[in-house]
Amino acid sequence: MMDPVTDTDFLSRFIGTNLKITTIHGSFQGELFHIDSSRAIILVKVKDLSTGNTLPGAKLFFGNVILKVEIVEETSGHDSQEQGEIKDESGNTPSQDNDQALEPKEVDVPAAQTKKKSDVKIKFSGDEEDINYVLIDQFQPMFGPAIRHLQNQKVLSLAAVALMVSPHGKLCWLQVATKSCVYIFDILLLGPRVFKNGLQMVLEDKGILKVVHDCRWLGNFLSQQYGVVLTNIFDTQVADVYLFWMETGGFLPSRTSTVKESLTRYLNPSPSQVSFLMYKEALEKDNPNIWSDRPLPAAVLKLLSLEVMHLLALRLAMLDAMLADYTLLVDGYLNAHRQGTPDLFLSSESASSELPEVLQQFSKLQQRRREKALKEHEVNSLGFLMRGDK
Repeated sequence: MMDPVTDTDFLSRFIGTNLKITTIHGSFQGELFHIDSSRAIILVKVKDLSTGNTLPGAKLFFGNVILKVEIVEETSGHDSQEQGEIKDESGNTPSQDNDQALEPKEVDVPAAQTKKKSDVKIKFSGDEEDINYVLIDQFQPMFGPAIRHLQNQKVLSLAAVALMVSPHGKLCWLQVATKSCVYIFDILLLGPRVFKNGLQMVLEDKGILKVVHDCRWLGNFLSQQYGVVLTNIFDTQVADVYLFWMETGGFLPSRTSTVKESLTRYLNPSPSQVSFLMYKEALEKDNPNIWSDRPLPAAVLKLLSLEVMHLLALRLAMLDAMLADYTLLVDGYLNAHRQGTPDLFLSSESASSELPEVLQQFSKLQQRRREKALKEHEVNSLGFLMRGDK
């Protein structure tokens, strides 16, 4: 028997229709915005019928908590409304016994003001206007080709945004960039199937390097909520701490760096080229629940694309900085041989295996760096150097 509550094809016919949804937690009325393949329903213009309060933004209901779905028809000429249960083509009402493949719990999308695309105005520099991003909020037709493209890469960059970065938060968008394209996955709408249908294989593939800035919270989200274990990570926040340790002769910084600070420090962009991160901060401050807004304005999608795209260039710049000392030593090694006397080439095997003087200079270089760092930075009570914004 067809179950309209969980039959996504059937319910999709009612997009834009006013529905009443009765759940194990209460009754809600609103306009059907989306029904996804994981049997989750999103309503907008939602009213809590138990309190009479209007809930701004969108509300997400998972199939296993829905008891009944009814159409709410407005009666012309007055404010009264008629309600009717949604039935399948055979006249059957929704079954409440089918819980297979349902989500284990309800996750409500916190209140968020729905903004039109014209409400968000963001200006980017000319080069960034041409950024190539692909929005994936359904499994056909782009999801399969996107996964195949990602599986053929050696290096990817990852970024994400969520409602509340905490154990009770909800991952909303996941951005994955290659050299040629940025894919923006709508995790809120696609649900766990986005990982089970291929994205998990990419994220766990040991042959694909993933560039992330601060992998801790994203790793926890993926592991705890979706059973995905990130592997083979280049963390640009960790790399920044390592480079600070190199540059100061062995001191650690008092704090980590933000994405904006890291991009500014290693890529030396113009202020306009990193202004998108300031826009992102302003948007989150103005509307803490913006990542649950659907549809998300194109300008904001572009903003998310820019953040993950720049991580690829940041990694390369950091690798160059990490190899700077090594390159310096090799150059000194080579120059010492070029300038050496004939006796140098006649030395015994045991003598040639001794640490050359040019390599011994590295310890002096580190000492000079420590002395310079102590002059330029204050030391806190833990012995870490206080770093300022750059």
